Amino acid sequence: MKQRVKVVLCGKEYALQTEDAPSYVYQLAKNLEKRISDITENNPRVSAHSAVMMVALSTMDELTKANNSVEVIRSQVKEYVDEAGKARLERDAALREIDVLKAKIEQLENLNKLKSLSESIQTGEPKKAPKPEAAAPSDAENGEEQLSLTQPEA
Repeated sequence: MKQRVKVVLCGKEYALQTEDAPSYVYQLAKNLEKRISDITENNPRVSAHSAVMMVALSTMDELTKANNSVEVIRSQVKEYVDEAGKARLERDAALREIDVLKAKIEQLENLNKLKSLSESIQTGEPKKAPKPEAAAPSDAENGEEQLSLTQPEA
């Protein structure tokens, strides 16, 4: 909802319509009046109109630089988001590869057990399959049983 706010700048009253809080508009007017008076007090030959133009130009400069900074920050944030997305995809691919490799290790362990069992049946002596030194516990060791129907290659 628009409100009417009256401010005084350089001795002249202005009625403004704004959706901003009156206190905000009063603060803007106070800051503008201060900047104008700083210029006119330091340079008595400068008119209020010229001082207003100098403040306007200075304010436009500040705004342009701030907008440029915002664009640089937006660009950096976009790069960071893109990099994070790529890193997430790489992580997901690595996790899938780990799962595939775990399954292959388990399959190789099962084949090794089958080979050992086959040799013990052929020789009549039980033979133990060597255990890997730092292998993660298999599903069978975790209480889950998994059967492989693959025959060892001769």
